[in-house]
Amino acid sequence: MNKKQVKLIESKARKLMKLDGKIWDKYGWQSGNDVNESTYSQEISKVVKPQTLDIIYYYIFEDANFHTLCKGLVQIGAFKKPYGQDNEIYEEYRKLGGKTWQL
Repeated sequence: MNKKQVKLIESKARKLMKLDGKIWDKYGWQSGNDVNESTYSQEISKVVKPQTLDIIYYYIFEDANFHTLCKGLVQIGAFKKPYGQDNEIYEEYRKLGGKTWQL
């Protein structure tokens, strides 16, 4: 991984975080307790297809407290590998200055 790849990952993560915010705004959700998981998964699946995201995004979103986004992406099968694999890539991402909650 290099700095250019880190910037690309950050850009994609930022777009997905903005999508998450738009979904929350659309339905007027104020907290995780308000979220209808089925509705959320339907909305996120309009943009993200199964088996298209590297697991690094899971780690980024969890660290940034985007738990609903993580759960929704898991529910639609968006990740290429299950959580718990490729931890090293996240560590490398962070060492190269990759952002999470600062996005």
